[in-house]
Amino acid sequence: MIRKQNIGMTNKKVIGISLAMAVVSVLGIAYDLRSPSYDDTSVAAIGSTGHGDVDTLKTALGVWRQNYEAKGGSPEVLNISLGYSKVMSESFTKARGQFRFNLANGQLTLQVNGLADGNYDLWLVDNRNGSVKPEVGDELNNIGGFQVVDGKGSFLARLERSKLAGFTMDAIVVSPRGQTPAESVSIAGAPDLMHKLYYADKPWLTTAMGDFKHVSSGSSAPFAFLLPKAAQADTVSDLTPVLGALVAQGRQIFHNETFDGNGRTCGTCHRADNNFTLDPNFIMTLPQSDPLFVAENNPALAELENPVLMRKHGLILTNVDGPDVDIFRSVPHTLSLATTVKGETMAAGGEFEVDESLAAATGWSGDGAPGSGSLREFALGAIAQHMPKTMNRMVGVDFRLPTEAELDAIEAYTLSLGRSKDYPIYQLTFRDPLIQAGKELFDTKVSPCPNGSVQAKTAPYCAGGAQAVQGETANCNGCHQNAGGRSSTTKANPTRNTGVENMKIHPARMLKPDMAYDGGFGTDAAVCGPDGEVCYGDGRFNTPPLIEAADTAPFFHNNAVSTLEEAIAAYNSDAFNTSPGSLSKGLDRKVKLDSTQVVAVASFLRAVNALENIRLSDRLDNQARQINNNTTARELAKLASEENKDAIEVLKEGKLGNNWKAVQMLEKAAYYQNLAQLAPAKVIRNGLLNQALAQKRQARALIASCDPNASVPATVVVPTPMEEYLYTCSELGL
Repeated sequence: MIRKQNIGMTNKKVIGISLAMAVVSVLGIAYDLRSPSYDDTSVAAIGSTGHGDVDTLKTALGVWRQNYEAKGGSPEVLNISLGYSKVMSESFTKARGQFRFNLANGQLTLQVNGLADGNYDLWLVDNRNGSVKPEVGDELNNIGGFQVVDGKGSFLARLERSKLAGFTMDAIVVSPRGQTPAESVSIAGAPDLMHKLYYADKPWLTTAMGDFKHVSSGSSAPFAFLLPKAAQADTVSDLTPVLGALVAQGRQIFHNETFDGNGRTCGTCHRADNNFTLDPNFIMTLPQSDPLFVAENNPALAELENPVLMRKHGLILTNVDGPDVDIFRSVPHTLSLATTVKGETMAAGGEFEVDESLAAATGWSGDGAPGSGSLREFALGAIAQHMPKTMNRMVGVDFRLPTEAELDAIEAYTLSLGRSKDYPIYQLTFRDPLIQAGKELFDTKVSPCPNGSVQAKTAPYCAGGAQAVQGETANCNGCHQNAGGRSSTTKANPTRNTGVENMKIHPARMLKPDMAYDGGFGTDAAVCGPDGEVCYGDGRFNTPPLIEAADTAPFFHNNAVSTLEEAIAAYNSDAFNTSPGSLSKGLDRKVKLDSTQVVAVASFLRAVNALENIRLSDRLDNQARQINNNTTARELAKLASEENKDAIEVLKEGKLGNNWKAVQMLEKAAYYQNLAQLAPAKVIRNGLLNQALAQKRQARALIASCDPNASVPATVVVPTPMEEYLYTCSELGL
């Protein structure tokens, strides 16, 4: 995970060329200074999007498909979640809706819950003016009315194909009776990029996108023309160029587009040079002119942030519980979203039915995106929340709305970052015995009973009422199966109440005693904190992946602790051991580790993080090797170098079990990578990158080995099909 991008290219090009030429004889490269530079037209070049990776995005499509179909969507049935929108809804509401449309016969159903009693209309919107917000001039199709009684309402209709010619269903809107969506929106939803790709014709006909090869070509339905398609997706048989272009465009928008707001971008908080997150030490390196500090520099935005909490604790003000409830949260990194956006369902063993109403698990509480929960809605909410010119947050005045194309590109980019799979932990053997001990503590699902038997799922959990044996396991892999952020039972991202808000000292509250407690999932009034304070939510937060943990301190949704050791030790506390999460799925998961065990688990997580840094560094180096354009190749080599430096830093942070020999190999790799950034031509650059790759290969082998035929311990659940969820040993370079 990229931590520091401050190396840059020297402005003394003569020195750069001299350094590069100095290694020619060492590498045995025959180099002609007259060699031309070529433009990149290959698929490899199209896919070389820096941090973003097209294959990771393709995997995200597969994960989305599984989640979508588990919740009732199919090639014949369009399924859309509706909810409050920060940029469209007239006023805040907790209401949610579920829209289903049968593309074969035109039957449409809507179920809503939580709306104020009264009469409403259901509208389909074709955004003819380009804005995602319904406006006069858009085609607004009133499907019919329904009544809400005791907060609940339903609607059933059958559409006629002949009356919808030329209509594209860009949004589904519920408005009060007598008002159009251009005048008032109660709740809304829309097809996002994943819908558009799923329902595009060509992916149904091709095996190039393995995510869709199970769908027959005969699935095209009479009403499929209503659905918006991803640009060009219905004109190519291989989506790699289309997705590569989307990722590249999304990267530019994510890091550079201000949407006519206060100067912030998505990348202002999700920093590419800090693992797509923020922490106080990184914030200290930023100049006062950085857009992050706009609340300090612009009096009109003085209430946009709390500068003290932001600078000292890396906390950003959000209003996830309503416009008048200020909640301060850390910035979740956006790495490996492909592995964690899938929410749990009851059919797969989930515990909370309400989770199924959300399109995805987003934000710290799993409902961080207003409305449907989709990444599309998340981007809309973030623009309104963090980028306005004034606190009035008026669309068209304080910021502009993104276009549909921009939302698609942002979604493509964010889903392309980081990993597409988790690690086969049980197949890994670590060279350092301390790290190996940490792996064994981590990779056990639940504490055993005194006689070694498995716990029952109802109290008493052990025969005769005996207490489960604590201290033999960290009970991690139930929620963090394979060191990721997926449940071993549901294969999806779980939300749990682990008692974080009940810790005895909340560092940020010591600076702001009246700060609201964060209730996590939901907006219903509840009680939080050690002293029973009012909050909103049921206390649940999502389960972050741990493969990136060493790179993304501080920890938890409130940045309550600074180090891996502190985060692991938090599970020894009464806050966790008396929380609902300690009894998840009817099992006693209480934790009691001594200090040496805490260090062992932290050492394991640092080693896994370093392996991931090396994997990403290799991917970027290999991308750079395929590129002819010097500027693009140097940028990729620079990104690869930063990943490698992160691996060095992560290993050095572990004072014990840091594997100094591996660090030496990585430092040699860094030397060659730095020279590669100065190379004047591809042939020299590739020779240097080959040397770097060789050094990293040795370092990786010094950290761990991988046995694809390793036996599966009784405490480990291996997801099936394994290749969809876990990297193979060869994919990890082991």
